[in-house]
Amino acid sequence: MIAVKAILILKFIFIGGLLTLPCFIAGLQHFVLNLPKISSSFGPATDGIVVITGGQQRLAAGFRLLQIGAGKSLLVSGVGLGVSKSILADELNLDAPVMTLLDCCVTLEFAASDTRGNALAASQWAAKNKFQSLRLVTSNYHMPRAKRVFTRKMPDKELYFWPVSPADLTLETWWQKPDIIRLLAREYAKYLTEYLRV
Repeated sequence: MIAVKAILILKFIFIGGLLTLPCFIAGLQHFVLNLPKISSSFGPATDGIVVITGGQQRLAAGFRLLQIGAGKSLLVSGVGLGVSKSILADELNLDAPVMTLLDCCVTLEFAASDTRGNALAASQWAAKNKFQSLRLVTSNYHMPRAKRVFTRKMPDKELYFWPVSPADLTLETWWQKPDIIRLLAREYAKYLTEYLRV
C-alpha cells in the first residue's frame, strides 16, 4: 500500500513537472522579448544616480551619465571589499574631468550583497541627501527585478531606469548559447520569486 502511494506521488510530481516546464519556457521567452531597450536619451535630470555593481559597463554608463549632467551624485552599490576610488579609476581608465567628479560626487557602498540590499542602500543614501529622484543603472536582464524591488522600497521617490546591455549578451540568438540560457533562466526565476513576494 505504501509503495502504491509512493508511485502515485511520483507520478503527480512527474506530471506536474511536465506541465510546469512549458509554462516556464513560454514565460522565459516573453521575459526575454520584453527586456528594456537601450535608450540614447536620458530624459529629465535626477538628484542621484545609482549603479548596481556587476560589470564595468554598468559603472562606465553611470559615470557617463554623471559627466553629462543626468544626475548630481552617484552611488555605486555593492562594491567589493578592498575596492577604492583609485582602483575604480584605473579599471575604467577615467580621464581628469571624470576623476574630479569621482572625488566630489561619487559614493561607494560596500554592505549590499543582493538587489534588495542595493535598494535599501539607495533608499538610505537618498534620505541622507534629501534626494527626491533617482536613476537606476543595471543590466537590461536584471532591470525588471531591480525595478520592482526599488519601486517597492521607495514608492515616494521619482525613479528612472537606465538599462545597460552586456557586450556578450546577444538576445537575437540567446537560445543557441547555453551560458546565456542559464543566465536568463536564473534571472527569470529570481524575477518570478520577487514578483510573487507579498
